Amino acid sequence: MNESLKLPSGLVYLPLGEEVLPLLKRGVVPLCAPADSGLPWFSAAAPSPVKGPARVSDADYLAHLQLEYERLPDTLRGLLTLEVFIRQADSKRADIETALLAQRQLQVQEAVGDPGDWLMQRFFPDAASLLAWQQGGGLNRVWLGIDVSQWPQASLQAVSYQRRQPVAFPQRLFCDAPDMAALQELRLVQAVAETERLVQVGGRQQGLLRLPPKALRCLLLGTELRPAFRTALQAFWRQDFRYQRTPLAHMVVSPDEYGWHFQPVFTSEENA
Repeated sequence: MNESLKLPSGLVYLPLGEEVLPLLKRGVVPLCAPADSGLPWFSAAAPSPVKGPARVSDADYLAHLQLEYERLPDTLRGLLTLEVFIRQADSKRADIETALLAQRQLQVQEAVGDPGDWLMQRFFPDAASLLAWQQGGGLNRVWLGIDVSQWPQASLQAVSYQRRQPVAFPQRLFCDAPDMAALQELRLVQAVAETERLVQVGGRQQGLLRLPPKALRCLLLGTELRPAFRTALQAFWRQDFRYQRTPLAHMVVSPDEYGWHFQPVFTSEENA
């Protein structure tokens, strides 16, 4: 009977479904839209808009008119005083205030940012955490054990656990509720505009980020993988020279304790 696989320390784990096979063939990992992250905070159909000021104060209205007056060409400013300019504008005050409110609402939205401008991926540090496996989609997943020191293309940041969500993006994507603190999650967040490879999968936009083979230190198989998929994955692992020396292990649930270990699928001779 094979011994348990001793997992290298300091790895982060990326859960993937059956899409892992074509992704590994291409040497990439996916980045998804926040709405596809599985987190309810980002999965709402339409987040509540951040509102700007409800009305324009007299002081703001007069300050706007003074600024507009100062922008007039010298020839026009020589024909009327500021007081006359303000009186003439009073007949259009409602339209002016409407335009000011729209401008300020746009400024507020620009300051907050748009979650649609970002892509993200979630990583977990503990392959023995049932909570993390549940977050990652369950036991019918494959976990990629990644050494981030060998992955210069990626910049991961630890999640901050707090009760209130930050207003602005992307800061909001690096936070979660205190109840989730046991996950010790890390996230990779990248601007869509800075993502070189974008694809459409099922009508949804994804980014593809290169994963160097040397950064992949192990592949862990959940207990509920489809047998046909597992067979295909094992055959690929035997044949692809990039991964032949990278351990492939499957989850073995303990019969008398809460927990599991990972047992290599191939012997050291078969993996050589």
